[in-house]
Parts: sequence; structure tokens; C-alpha cells
Amino acid sequence: MAVRIRDEQQGEPRKEKKKKPWLTIVLVFLVLLLGSGYGYLYFQGSSVKVPVPTQEKATRPAEVRKLTLEPFVVNLADPGLRRYLRVKITLEYFSPHMEEELNQKLHRIRDIIIAVLRSKKTEDLGQEDALKRELLAKINAELDTGQVKAVYFEEFIIQ
Repeated sequence: MAVRIRDEQQGEPRKEKKKKPWLTIVLVFLVLLLGSGYGYLYFQGSSVKVPVPTQEKATRPAEVRKLTLEPFVVNLADPGLRRYLRVKITLEYFSPHMEEELNQKLHRIRDIIIAVLRSKKTEDLGQEDALKRELLAKINAELDTGQVKAVYFEEFIIQ
């Protein structure tokens, strides 16, 4: 027997709603399902193994070699100003045969670097990439057995 309650505002009788336990069960089931899926991905997802290429597939890059030169201190070409540049340069190359040539021609390479740096004004030194390209081109023009691949500044101080 259904209990009827009279709605005072509308003046009509209304039926009391029956609770639906199946809706609650479905919602609880969905929350548990989503929670367990998240937990699985959180704890097991980080242990996904990425296949490592084998020696046959992967080509091993050439070994990077470097030569760090003694620091350079040069006067800059600013007219009327006494500005100095202190720079420490590292040359990067790949060929093992270049090590001997670089050591034999170290005096020439240092002279080239000093000549390039002394010809620069303070505002020219703001373009670091252009300076690196210029040094690289002039150093490689002096070498016979290989090429220097990159020039790096480890210190670069203008005073």
C-alpha cells in the first residue's frame, strides 16, 4: 500500500519515490573500476620496458675528442678604450688522427685565434655564433688530416 502525501503548494497528492538500489550499485562499481584502472596505470605503467636497439641495428657514433687550449688574454680593437678579453677555448673533433696534427700545429692555431680575437671590437663579441664560425673556418683552413667540428668557449670575460 503506497502512502500518499499531500503537497500543500500544489494541492495534489503525490507518491513517495521508491529508492533504486541498482543505481547505487552501478555507481559504486564504476568508481571501483576507474580507481583500479588508475592504480594499475600508476604502479605498473612506469615499469613499461622500452626496447633497446641491438648492435646490428644501432650505428655507434664516433667518439668525441677534445683539445682544451690554454686561456687567451688579448686587447680588443676598440679605439680609445683599453678593453681586454679573456677566453678559454675547447676544440671538438672526431678523428683520432687529428690529435697529433693539432698538437704539431698548436702554435699556428693559437696565433690564428689571437689574430681573430684582437681584430674584434666589443660590439662584435655580442654575436657569439658568428665568432665561433669565423674561428672554426680559419682553424680548419690550417688543418690537413681532418676538420675541427666545433669551437666552445669555456670562459669569456670582457674587462
